[in-house]
Amino acid sequence: MQNTDKIKFLHIESNNFRDFPLGGTLSFSRQLIGQFKDEIALAGLITDPQDPVGKWFRKDIEGVSFHYFGYGRFKKSSKRPVIPIRLKSWFYLLLYLPRIRALKIRNVFTQSPHLLFALNMFKWNSICFCFAGISNSISNSRYKSLRFLGDLYERSLFRILKQKADVILAAADKDAIMEAMTRTKNILGEKQIESFPTRFDPDIFHPRDKAECRKMLDIDKQTLVLVTTGRLSWVKGWQLLSDSVGELVNKGHKDIKLLFVGDGEDREKIVNYNKYFIDNKIIEIVGHIEQDRIPVYLCASDVVVFGSFFEGWPTSMVEAMACGCTIVTTKVSGASEIVIDGETGFIVRDRNPQLFAEMIEKAIDLQGVLEHSVSNSRKFSVDRLREDLNRLWLSKI
Repeated sequence: MQNTDKIKFLHIESNNFRDFPLGGTLSFSRQLIGQFKDEIALAGLITDPQDPVGKWFRKDIEGVSFHYFGYGRFKKSSKRPVIPIRLKSWFYLLLYLPRIRALKIRNVFTQSPHLLFALNMFKWNSICFCFAGISNSISNSRYKSLRFLGDLYERSLFRILKQKADVILAAADKDAIMEAMTRTKNILGEKQIESFPTRFDPDIFHPRDKAECRKMLDIDKQTLVLVTTGRLSWVKGWQLLSDSVGELVNKGHKDIKLLFVGDGEDREKIVNYNKYFIDNKIIEIVGHIEQDRIPVYLCASDVVVFGSFFEGWPTSMVEAMACGCTIVTTKVSGASEIVIDGETGFIVRDRNPQLFAEMIEKAIDLQGVLEHSVSNSRKFSVDRLREDLNRLWLSKI
């Protein structure tokens, strides 16, 4: 093993740090390794057949060579696995942690609560834990049979955080953090959870000419275009968005498109639910695309829409804001700091398709959105990530 003196910390996650599984945790991991490059070591999933499991090796990601430990082999799929990835990851990590520790890096950063249960079995110099979302992930799990364990899971997690974590961050706003503290009866005591928003890359997400973007996508300039980005999952509220399009069609908006940019386990459900609209190209599932293509869809839109039941800090919404887009969203953590209600979009507090459709119509007529949105987005730039993490954690260890 080569010299590891320059490595600041070990980043352990349930992803491959490239493209699986899709979601906010992966996006943040990619931003983190983009800022620190080979100053961090990685422990994650293996999805490439040629990569070894259970040993340290050098792995190239985005042109940078990392110390990498693959603790479990997984097959890429957007479908829901029989055994949850989180459960398998916890088991594999627990199995291989003694080998991972052979690199003698004792400062750890993770966003994965389930992995913290494995890390708890060993002694570390410092752990920084960042909630990717501060809602109860088990109570809201897509595996309904596990939801009854939600309260026990969350209380156990917070007890481990109190004992093991030196710094606790959360991709959530202050209201969501306070709600979590109340929900867990302040188990953390004097320990604080710092709000730590997800970021966007300004080199990728910035305003572009709408007409040019529509030309690239072969969309007529008179079409009312709605775009939503992110994982195709029930928690993202695709049914509300679909029903809102139905309301708009009933109100006379015949030349309209809703584009789902992303992929996930609910793809087939969305197709079946929207068969008529999909057959008539009113709703289209674009699927997973490379990150640098996402702004083309965002900037081609009239309104970017989000129907989530809950979020941590909505990365997709931040990216839409950075592109100067008008946004209509449900009330989720972070929305009030991203959307200036009535100026750059609307925050809909009732999951009512008629009301959501009405807000979309109002949003179309908003003026000066681009300037306000771009100005507001600067504080969420990935360029500040390294500085912020150093201030909150690395400078103290």
